[in-house]
Amino acid sequence: MKKKILIIPSWYPNVKNDIVGSFFQEQAAFLSNNGYDIKVLYGNVTGIGYINYFKQRVKNIFSSKEPMLQTNYLVQKPEAFSFSILKLYKWNEERIHEEICLQYTSAFTELIEDGWKPDIIHAQCTVDGGIIASHLGNVFKIPYLIIEHQVFLLHRYSKFKQQLMINSLQGANKVGAVSNHQKRCILMNSINCDPYVIWNFIDENKIQMKPAKSDLKFRIITISYPSFIKDMDTFFKSIERFSKVYNADIEIVVIGNDSFDDLNNANTIVFENLAKKYNVYAKCILIPYLSRNEISEVLNTANVFISTSIAETFGVAVREAMLCGVPVIVTKSGGVEDGVSDKTGVKVDIGDYQAISDALVKIKNNELKFDSAYIRDFTISQCGRNSFLKKMNDFYA
Repeated sequence: MKKKILIIPSWYPNVKNDIVGSFFQEQAAFLSNNGYDIKVLYGNVTGIGYINYFKQRVKNIFSSKEPMLQTNYLVQKPEAFSFSILKLYKWNEERIHEEICLQYTSAFTELIEDGWKPDIIHAQCTVDGGIIASHLGNVFKIPYLIIEHQVFLLHRYSKFKQQLMINSLQGANKVGAVSNHQKRCILMNSINCDPYVIWNFIDENKIQMKPAKSDLKFRIITISYPSFIKDMDTFFKSIERFSKVYNADIEIVVIGNDSFDDLNNANTIVFENLAKKYNVYAKCILIPYLSRNEISEVLNTANVFISTSIAETFGVAVREAMLCGVPVIVTKSGGVEDGVSDKTGVKVDIGDYQAISDALVKIKNNELKFDSAYIRDFTISQCGRNSFLKKMNDFYA
């Protein structure tokens, strides 16, 4: 009989944004197709004013009871259930946590009453999936596991939330981290756990390496979003410096937007302004978002991929570029360093736009050469289907 795994993601692709958390869905689908009975449970928290909250409560009292779990909001395959959690704007953090736990308990109970009870609860990220998994695991006496994907900085949170995070990690049956850097960040906070390093799943069957098109300009690609942690100033400064050497035959592709909730609101204004600020706007192609299949197609046109982050827990976009056989230039930002060596790319200090520019010159001049087949094969050995499944089999054992 297949082991039943309930995944509690901290975010997940949905009808408004099918990109956010796409790697959670891809991992869940892969595990579902490789020996596990997987379901996903996600509570969609919405802030609301007192009048609307009161109206909804009255409606719930007098209307006939309807199923709490819905499958029309989250991306399916595997089966993914969502439900609504309403919070009053005036509630404090403790009251919000109480309501989230209450609603997840009700949703979990409905799932069990429908005839499916998990053997393991697997939370994707401590905030807030791991905190919720801890509550459900304790209430229903089910083992729970956490894999940490987010930049792990306790000081970003209140003392109340910090204690929930610590308790969740220390109470988990197992803890995973998506890089050695991520493992170090958790342990630096004196949290009593022993994280497994489980690199994210990068599917070599979906991302194929294709021959480069000779008629293209020297193409530099990055995938990012407007945040200080991505340090896009350094990216554009390096391009400005590089373009003074190669002015005519380069092309810059920046994929990313500033919308994390609804892709209908996605735009590239922040990147446009930076490109203009550093005098490279005419050389740029700015794309707010692409589907998963389209990203693979575009990455295959790259001569080099750049990541200028201050911190990366793993670096999904970097690994996807590498799966296309593309050499990478990355800052020493943590998680990406597990996969980048002098055979796969170039590592530079954080903020060192001059070193990035110099590396671009060497790659453009063929002073630095890379074996695309090796880059892809190495990435598969680290993050591909067989490697990821073996690590997850050990994690779920």
